[in-house]
Amino acid sequence: MDILLHIANKAKARLQFDLVLHHFSYWFLYLTSAVFVVAVVDRFGSLPLFPWDSIWIAFGCFSVVIIVSQWNSKTFSTIEAASEVDNRLQLHDRISSALTCKTIGNPFADAVLADALSVVKREQVESSVVRNFPIQFPKTFAWGLIVLCATFFVLWSPQWGFGGGGGGEGVPAAVLASRENIESSVDSVLEQLKADEELSEELEDELEQLAATTTDNLADPEKMRRDALKKMTDLQKRLDEMMQDENALAFEEMLRRMQGLKLPKSGSTLPMIAAMKNSDMNKAKKEFDKLQKKMDSSELSEEERKELAEQLEELAKQFDTLAKANDALASELSAAGLNGALAKNAEAAMKAIQNAKNLTEDQKKKLLELLKAQQKASAQCKKMGEGCKQCASGKEGTLAASEFEKMQAMQQFMTKAQMAKNACKKAGSCMGQTGGQGQGNGGSNPIEETETTMVAERTPVSTLDGTIIAKQLFEGGMLTTGESTSVVKETVLTQSRETEQAITDEEVPRKYHDLLRHYFGQLEELTEPSGNEDTENSE
Repeated sequence: MDILLHIANKAKARLQFDLVLHHFSYWFLYLTSAVFVVAVVDRFGSLPLFPWDSIWIAFGCFSVVIIVSQWNSKTFSTIEAASEVDNRLQLHDRISSALTCKTIGNPFADAVLADALSVVKREQVESSVVRNFPIQFPKTFAWGLIVLCATFFVLWSPQWGFGGGGGGEGVPAAVLASRENIESSVDSVLEQLKADEELSEELEDELEQLAATTTDNLADPEKMRRDALKKMTDLQKRLDEMMQDENALAFEEMLRRMQGLKLPKSGSTLPMIAAMKNSDMNKAKKEFDKLQKKMDSSELSEEERKELAEQLEELAKQFDTLAKANDALASELSAAGLNGALAKNAEAAMKAIQNAKNLTEDQKKKLLELLKAQQKASAQCKKMGEGCKQCASGKEGTLAASEFEKMQAMQQFMTKAQMAKNACKKAGSCMGQTGGQGQGNGGSNPIEETETTMVAERTPVSTLDGTIIAKQLFEGGMLTTGESTSVVKETVLTQSRETEQAITDEEVPRKYHDLLRHYFGQLEELTEPSGNEDTENSE
């Protein structure tokens, strides 16, 4: 009995599928014909009119709905399928009779079943079902496929432009960027980035993807514009990542620490320290090379050589001090809810960050990057200090020279990356400009010269005190000999305490903390009376 049921169900499934395919072929031809007409209308003018992503989604949904509805509209029963098997294989209703009599349970039913099974086995009915119940694709379905291929060919072709478009009628208010504009914008970015070997190697994959957006000359200009904008946005994100990686953060931290160098009033190291404080690594490297040559020069007197060595030793001490600076990391740890004192121990800080439960993975990643940047900056400060000591002792300061070269290269890289990012923004803005054509009524406005004159007039202006965000310290001329410094010193100390309290209460932006502390530190030094002034005052 199971064999007979299997044969009937197999024939039933093939009959059902063949019937659905036959009916669906007509609907498929109708749908493809409608899409073909829409494609012709879309390509007829100079600009595309329809969103084809939505059209293809609707086409697929309609096809699925039609298939499901046709499958459920007409179903075959098992007895009907068995009867069709009997007819096609000329079994004289043996299978259908056996399935009908299966519930009777008498000797007649057993005899019918046994006869059906013997005939099925002798005629090999089970293996011949596929051959006698073929699934045939109707010619209508083939015509539908032909129409679908024609639709793809029409969409693959560029706009035909039979509808004109030059006069502005039918053109949407936001005119699409021309293909030439897009290609020129992309080419300008590629030309600038490929000119720099280092950047082009780092951005090889992104540049290839950007170049591929303009290779298809038959692509829709609007789609080309969207793809190019997306690739340029990805390129900008990649440049941002490069400008915020561990090495870039270490470079920024090194520049910040160099702001803490004390500028001497005179001496041979003054130009180099000034260049470092101004973040001009190119000039700082040149000044260091000059000091090297000066120390090796035989024209330098012993006294001058000793004075220069002392200045270099003093600079080395400042770098050693800067190597221990961890204010930025301590501030970030405190802002993240961790103990700022952990900044003094890199391993403890790393474990604390990794085990912090109140921080997200992104926050942990940024703190760990800052920690590594601080470590690199500290190592750089130590090497700079060692290089200054080498130069002071008459040796070649290779360590400092090497660090200057690294910072000089990093500064150039950051500048190039920022220029590349600006180029992407400029090209993207050019492609994003979609100004349309005006539709005026014609004619020209009359032009008439108007007499003009200028009157000098002073308008009263009320000036109010604003918030002070930074101050510049000027040396010299603030205090003179013989004046009392107690009032000035008390004022400086009061202002310093108030500033420190404002920093603690987070009323001052974090980027101004070091600047204000350095400013008031310098003021306190200037208000301290010197030994000569004490002697003159006592007299």
